[in-house]
Amino acid sequence: METRFSDSPDGEIRKYTKTLLMALAMVALTAAVAFASKGGEEGATAMDWLWRIIDFSLIFAVLVWVWIKFGNPALLGRIAGIEASLEEAKKTREEALSKLSAVEAKLKDKDAELKSILEVARTNGEKEKELLLKEAETMVVDVVASARELIDAELGKAKEAIRREAALKAVELAEKMVRENVKKEDQARMLQEYLEKVGR
Repeated sequence: METRFSDSPDGEIRKYTKTLLMALAMVALTAAVAFASKGGEEGATAMDWLWRIIDFSLIFAVLVWVWIKFGNPALLGRIAGIEASLEEAKKTREEALSKLSAVEAKLKDKDAELKSILEVARTNGEKEKELLLKEAETMVVDVVASARELIDAELGKAKEAIRREAALKAVELAEKMVRENVKKEDQARMLQEYLEKVGR
């Protein structure tokens, strides 16, 4: 992790020295501007101003030392905390982006899987349709065959009924003809022959 401030003691001393010198230069300039704008105070000599500048510089140096001693570590700690937070946020962002790309990849896989499932369903539907059509054709053939068998059976029954009817009519017609053509003597003789056959 790279920091904006040097971790070596020499780097810190140079940095603080530079800051202190700049602060002293600003104090001196401020005092000079104040002295020039007033035109000097009566009774105040250059030596008085020198002591005032020295007093102010000492107070300022003590304040800078207190800030460096007590405020700077807190500030450096805060900076380190912020940098750690930024690094953590960067890691979290990278993890989130990684998870996002994984989720997007899964969604693409799910889309492909869904298309595959739909294609399988469509194919199965077509096969099922063909199977149902074949079964329907088989059922139609079976129904037609059953109907033909039923028609043939009914036709056979009808033919048998017509034969019986024709036989009955033939018997009736024969009886009628026999009655008209057979005489009493023939009837007696036939009865006698029948009784003889039954008696044996």
